[in-house]
Amino acid sequence: MAQQTNPIDRPIFMIGVPRSGTTVLSEAISLHEDLGWISNYVSRLPFLPWLALFDRITDNPSLGWLLRGKKGQDRRLTSQLRRLLPHTDEAFTFWKWYGGEKMLWSYLIDQSADAAEQKRLASSLRTILSCQGKKRFFTKFTGPPRIHYLRSLFPDAYFIHVIRDPRATVSSLLKVSFWRRQGGLENPWWRDGLAASDIRKWEDTGKSPAALAAIQWNRIVELTRQERELLDPDQYLEVRYEDFTDAPHDILNTVFQSIDLPDSAQAHKYLSSIGKLTNMNFKYESNLTPEDISLIEDITREQAHRAGYEF
Repeated sequence: MAQQTNPIDRPIFMIGVPRSGTTVLSEAISLHEDLGWISNYVSRLPFLPWLALFDRITDNPSLGWLLRGKKGQDRRLTSQLRRLLPHTDEAFTFWKWYGGEKMLWSYLIDQSADAAEQKRLASSLRTILSCQGKKRFFTKFTGPPRIHYLRSLFPDAYFIHVIRDPRATVSSLLKVSFWRRQGGLENPWWRDGLAASDIRKWEDTGKSPAALAAIQWNRIVELTRQERELLDPDQYLEVRYEDFTDAPHDILNTVFQSIDLPDSAQAHKYLSSIGKLTNMNFKYESNLTPEDISLIEDITREQAHRAGYEF
């Protein structure tokens, strides 16, 4: 484990398979008055963490304004304009800058950060928190859990694992542009994490894109449950997407209690401004063929059952 130099106090990581419904919850959490985060600007220029000063200028409740942007997931003009304001970002460019390509493409199983990585990253995060005037750090970092690696950087880190029905998750992955454009339909998205038996299982389906995505969902969830054993019970919380859409304010309360923060009126106000959240799981029934649904259920049944999903 890396030697801890100038540690960051109890950072919070939201993890899970991409397309598990993390965006709204992460945006709400990031609005907590005590939490700092990697903005879209620092994400683009990770070697300039002081750009977080811009976040403090636009997010200043003491002066009576909160100009927070959000991830643009639709093409409406207002959504596109809000993308220009500072907002919490998944910041893969930032993680690549401080940890290299492995942060993007590797499962990082049993890997630990070295002292140099820890020092550079801690220095950058301290600068971000100082510029934003915040006490603790929060980020969303989807894909493989990377708990072993992140814990080597931050032994007291907290992890919020968001999980969603694998049929809906796979359906969404197969449709989003980044997954299709970067080869997710033809090859495993992350490296060095699937067993030879996983690859054979995929090949036995005729290299079905749905089966490949389901196998990766299964592996990520399985690995998350293995790596959570490295943590104390109070360092981990699992949140189901379906529970969040049913009772978003209750889940947000639970999250803040779990990470030892007081409730946040700003965060709840944001959720209320969205209106009633809709569980979008029903879409998989029309987006996937019956054969694909059957494959996904067969591959993920055990891990899904442990999360409360019944097929």
